[in-house]
Amino acid sequence: MFFKKSSLVEHAAPPVEATLLPESVPLPLERIVVAMSEVLGEFDVATADMDVARAKLADICRDLSLDPMDPLEMDMLAANFDRGAIERMAVIVSLLERGAIDREMLRRIFDKRIRTAVKGGVVEPARVSSFVTLELLTQSQLRREELARRVVLGFGASVLGEKLAESRAALERLDYGRLMEESNRARRVLKEQGSR
Repeated sequence: MFFKKSSLVEHAAPPVEATLLPESVPLPLERIVVAMSEVLGEFDVATADMDVARAKLADICRDLSLDPMDPLEMDMLAANFDRGAIERMAVIVSLLERGAIDREMLRRIFDKRIRTAVKGGVVEPARVSSFVTLELLTQSQLRREELARRVVLGFGASVLGEKLAESRAALERLDYGRLMEESNRARRVLKEQGSR
């Protein structure tokens, strides 16, 4: 009898991660925004590096007595990051390193759901905030709030003192990418009307 090698190998299903009730992890938004201002004030763009961010994130996990995410899996999640995304990710990791999120809350966010938490609260905010440059983050309180809200909601947590729907609506109002898109659309409409 002849078997294909692949038919004998069992493929392990990805582990099922724990769910998190956002209300069980209320995070103080203002504290995160203030910490972001401090991080940005000291931030050296030349040191923004994927390997360094990944290593710092692993150290944070170890400090919480949790196993860090597999580095290869982290690389897959952050594949095709441009320079801006790497810089935003470095800022987010620096926030966590600085303690912008209370240690116990961070443990609750990461425990038994490290992949989900890292993807949602670190990788995706860095990826989807493409219009939010370091320069804008440094200059604008609203852009810092936008990124902070993306991190909080991406972690599956909630903003202290807000209902989840309010937090999502606030992020939608702040979304710089959406605002830029609407502005560009309005310019196109005006240009088309002017050419008639």
